[in-house]
Amino acid sequence: MKFRWSGAVAYDAEAAAERLAQYFEAIGYQAQAELSWTRGSLWKALVTMSPRQLPMHVAAKLQPWGTQTLIDLTYEFPRTVRSLSTLDADLLVAELRELVSYLQHGSADFEAMTQLERQATRRARHALLGTLFAIILLSVPMAWLFHQLALPSLWASLLGGAFGGLLTSYLFWRLLRRP
Repeated sequence: MKFRWSGAVAYDAEAAAERLAQYFEAIGYQAQAELSWTRGSLWKALVTMSPRQLPMHVAAKLQPWGTQTLIDLTYEFPRTVRSLSTLDADLLVAELRELVSYLQHGSADFEAMTQLERQATRRARHALLGTLFAIILLSVPMAWLFHQLALPSLWASLLGGAFGGLLTSYLFWRLLRRP
């Protein structure tokens, strides 16, 4: 998934590049090349459940324009890691708003973004724990049902695995998406 942001600042391209680098490093990105930053990874996103650990790449293009500098940012991240919750999206929007503030005024509310990240991480962890609890509660009746049906062990294992996998995926998605 890609999204872009464009804007202008009232100073030269060198100062704009410096402010961009300072801002992105402050929110956890690592410089890859000139005007290019990345953060997160597939494994970190799955283990920590933090939206700031989702693999993300940001590339900037700067164009001097008289006394101003035009900035074009492209954010790119794969949607295959996990679905974005509303709090994950809120954090991305907050980071973009604070970027504008940082570029225009030299300050950003980093604490508010940290709080949003903590909320999103907490919500994802609660969704995961709720899903695991529900699976345990539903597995006992399913095991009893498969035992009563006297299915061969291979079929019982396949049906149990398929049922458990589908149910886990659905419940986690629902719990993560709830407002």
